Amino acid sequence: MNGPRVRTVVVGTLLALAVTACGGGDAEPTPTATATVTTPSPTATAPQPTATPDPEAEVLAAYAKYWDVYTEALRNRDDSRLNEVMTGPRLERGLQEIADLRAEGRAIQLVVRPNPVVLEIGEDLALVSDEYENNSYYIDPVTKQPAGATPVGSETLRDLTTLQRVGDVWKVSDGVREETSQ
Repeated sequence: MNGPRVRTVVVGTLLALAVTACGGGDAEPTPTATATVTTPSPTATAPQPTATPDPEAEVLAAYAKYWDVYTEALRNRDDSRLNEVMTGPRLERGLQEIADLRAEGRAIQLVVRPNPVVLEIGEDLALVSDEYENNSYYIDPVTKQPAGATPVGSETLRDLTTLQRVGDVWKVSDGVREETSQ
């Protein structure tokens, strides 16, 4: 039950029924107790706490989506979704990469194992460092079969990637490839 007001109504009703039941043999009829139960009026409810978005998780999810969309774009030479995950200079380079692949008559099977670490998150910018293994290779754009030799062993790459918040979405805006010692 909700609160003391409801308990008071219930207790009052029980007392009235007890008095009525114990009315005795009086010639006068005992007045019948009428119970009135009032439903508590709706009150403004405090907003329930909502899960606060984890900025690092948001950035990492956006970065993972970037790799998914980018992989599909290179494999299919289709730049139609790049603007979902890229902006600024990175989008310009991505569009050019797809145009070059079309002109060359080949595609890329991107095979990477990202290992991102968020270095910094601001209101609208985030910085991610990613040292990853790259086993990518060229493929025939129609058959999707390797065009030439596939890599034997992997190449370790390290990228420093900037993500920018565009509206409510984090997008990769730029990146720098760092030299790694092999």
